[in-house]
Amino acid sequence: MSAAAFNSFDTLQFAKKLKAAKDSEEQAEVVAEVFRESFDERDKVLAAVEAKVKELAADAKNNAEKMATKEDVVRLEGRITNLEERLNGKLTNLETGLRKDMEALGNKLIIRLTLAMLGVLGVVGTILGFVLRAALMK
Repeated sequence: MSAAAFNSFDTLQFAKKLKAAKDSEEQAEVVAEVFRESFDERDKVLAAVEAKVKELAADAKNNAEKMATKEDVVRLEGRITNLEERLNGKLTNLETGLRKDMEALGNKLIIRLTLAMLGVLGVVGTILGFVLRAALMK
C-alpha cells in the first residue's frame, strides 16, 4: 500500500467538525493543521519503509537466485566423490609403481654390491697371492 493511500486527511472537514463542537475557528484550524502535519510525517516514514521493503525484497530475490539449490549441492557432492575416487585410484597406482621401482632399485643395488664385493675379494685374493708367493720365495 503506498503512502498516498494514507494521505486522505481532509483538514477543512476536520476543522468544521471541531468548530461545530464549539471550538473557535482559529483553534480548529490549528488542530487540523497539526493533524495534517502529523499525517504528512507519517506518510513520509511509510514511504521510506515501503521503499526499504522493496529494496530488501529485490535483494532477497537476487540472493536467492545466486544461492545453490539442493540439487546443485548434491551434484557437486557427486563430482567431489568422483574426483576422490579417481585421485585414490591414481595414488594407488603411483604407490604400486613406486614400490616396484624401489624393489627393482634394491635388486640392482644388491647385484652391484655383490659384484663390488666379488671385485674386492678378487683384489684381496690377488694381494694374498702376492704376499704368499713373496713369503714362500724367501
